[in-house]
Amino acid sequence: MPCSTAAYRPPIPGSRAKPLSSKSSRKAERVVRHVLADGSERTYRYAAYRPNRSKAAGVTVGDLIAAWQRSPEWRALAERTKDYYSEYVRPLMGMQHVEASRIERRQLLDIRNALATARGNGASNAFIRTASAVFGWGVENDWLKASPVARVRRLKGGHLPAWTQAEADLALRSLLREDLQRVVLLALYTGQRRGDLIALPWSAYDGDVIRLRQQKTKTPLVIPIHPILKAQLDTWRASATSTMILTNALGLPWKGDSLSEILRVALSKIEGFPVGKNLHGLRKLAAVRLAECGCNLHEIGAITGHRSLAMIQLYTQGVDQERLANAAVLRWTGGKRNL
Repeated sequence: MPCSTAAYRPPIPGSRAKPLSSKSSRKAERVVRHVLADGSERTYRYAAYRPNRSKAAGVTVGDLIAAWQRSPEWRALAERTKDYYSEYVRPLMGMQHVEASRIERRQLLDIRNALATARGNGASNAFIRTASAVFGWGVENDWLKASPVARVRRLKGGHLPAWTQAEADLALRSLLREDLQRVVLLALYTGQRRGDLIALPWSAYDGDVIRLRQQKTKTPLVIPIHPILKAQLDTWRASATSTMILTNALGLPWKGDSLSEILRVALSKIEGFPVGKNLHGLRKLAAVRLAECGCNLHEIGAITGHRSLAMIQLYTQGVDQERLANAAVLRWTGGKRNL
């Protein structure tokens, strides 16, 4: 007999039901036949159990992002990763009132391509990575049936481009905000990631070196301070009102995504400054400058904290090629550059 509950109503004998016309519909219905005492047979048809509709019905992109950022998976992320995602989820918020299940692949491609034009392939790929995390989480947690990012390819050459020394000099001359000038200078002369820069307290600086433990790799570093940076640090510390070395215009510690966006906008207003340059590009410039001074990969890594020598080599391969080429020509010509 069918399970009985307080709300149970027995089926009406002989009631009409949809024909079992296919394999899927046979699975979708339950048929129970009973032989009565008089030998007659009664057939009861029960409609298939249908769970509640997917959470995606009526759920907007904004709802999905908010749920993702409340999830255990989000809480488990490193703060640096949260900052990264928070920065690149912003383009999706332009569609926050659109039903998440209606987002199409072409819409994400439009955003990717616009970012590639405005900020470079690195930013466009970061957006796709973030969108993939959002919609992938939605599928995994039954908010969506499929992710519109599933077949979106990342663009080639997606590494964030290095700054040149000329660009760094231009930024330091032209940035109107002193708090942003400080960010550029500290990044250039320490070669650290954004998260490590904004996390530096004044107690990390003893007048000669900066001591820190990198957030991403947990690598402890002792960085001797370049004389140019030392002069500035000593001046900043004399008038400091915060425990943090870097603060925004209000004297408050920076948030990673906020810093990146404000710096990007400020750089875009500098005439002649190329688009697509990110704070991380100063880390690459620091490695290049060290290579130009003749530092080997291990010496560069001792400053930047890179565990992978291959990554340092990627940053500095242009310098190494030029230096090796010059050495080769000198050997070839017997030590004479011009014959």
